[in-house]
Amino acid sequence: MLGTLIIFAIAGASGYYSYRTWGLGWGITCTLIALVIAWILFSLILRRLIMGRQMKIQEIMSDGQMKVNRQLEMFNRRPPSSMNAARQTLEKIQFEAIRKALTELDGFKKFYVWNMMLPKQINAMKVQLYYQMREYSKVDELLPKSLLFDPQSIGIKLARMYRNNDSGIDKFYKQKCWRFKGENGAFLASVYAWIKIKQDDVPAALDALRNAMKTSDHQTLLENADRLTNGKVKHFSNSGFGDIWYALALEEPKMKNQRQQGRPF
Repeated sequence: MLGTLIIFAIAGASGYYSYRTWGLGWGITCTLIALVIAWILFSLILRRLIMGRQMKIQEIMSDGQMKVNRQLEMFNRRPPSSMNAARQTLEKIQFEAIRKALTELDGFKKFYVWNMMLPKQINAMKVQLYYQMREYSKVDELLPKSLLFDPQSIGIKLARMYRNNDSGIDKFYKQKCWRFKGENGAFLASVYAWIKIKQDDVPAALDALRNAMKTSDHQTLLENADRLTNGKVKHFSNSGFGDIWYALALEEPKMKNQRQQGRPF
């Protein structure tokens, strides 16, 4: 917000002095030119500052993933005493990296006065990180203040609405999810279909899948639509989406999948 005010102040000052010197025509022209130049310069400077901190966050998460991979290699050489103990060890490594990333995200607060949309973008990133740590109270607190624009964030919103028995889930899906196409549309339609099946509304689930099939031929989408069409509701499965599905914590992966690989960030 402050950045916008400064840009308009610069443009206004340029236009005023041009008007006083060369007249109305040049005043308007110089105002527009100054507005464009100031906006471009401001955007470039702010983007560079933000990208620098984003790179640091990516390094933190990459370092955490490398530690997880090294721990998995150790488990392969020397199997742990129990799968539960192994999972706790991996989660501890992941959560340490996530908390460091959250601390870095708090560093964006100093940029909030320059860009009024930035807080919602940062909140959306925090939502995904808190969700991985299963701190759902934090997720529920941040979701209304977040800009949800990617399938994973919207999938989290659907999952939380389902867990909280939110009656607005159908309206939210129609407003936010139907615009996604291809694999993203297939994923969100399948998440919604899973929820509707749990709510004993198979027709709504099938309708969502068929609508997504207009723009996607994802194998899991097609298989689930066929299962529901033939009354095989109990065989419905989103496992074909892999980690992006299991990251929503609506289902746990089978034990054999847990032994083969750790869940990525």
